[in-house]
Amino acid sequence: MKTIIRSVIALAIGFSIGTSYAADAGSISIITPSDGAVVQGNAISKLIYRVKLGPQGDHLHVYVDDQKPIVDREVTGCPCAVDLPPLSAGKHVIIVKEARADHSLTGLQSSTMFITK
Repeated sequence: MKTIIRSVIALAIGFSIGTSYAADAGSISIITPSDGAVVQGNAISKLIYRVKLGPQGDHLHVYVDDQKPIVDREVTGCPCAVDLPPLSAGKHVIIVKEARADHSLTGLQSSTMFITK
């Protein structure tokens, strides 16, 4: 019985380490627009970011407000950029999420909120 308990504990520790390693293996950082920025008119026309895909990552989904995501497969040689749709005056949220080849999300993401006047 003690052997089984030790095996279960070892297995649980192994999964914990594997999970934290996978989460730490990738990163997304948004450069522009910066979080909390207030910009005039349609001054923000591109999202600029840096990305290091995690071990399961294949590409990114960029969500602008509640619109259909922009799929970005050009994620090497960053900083990277994608064109943003025209933005009306007001608050906007952009979320960049890492996706697998089948478009399921890995959980790695970054976001920014900004205001256009």
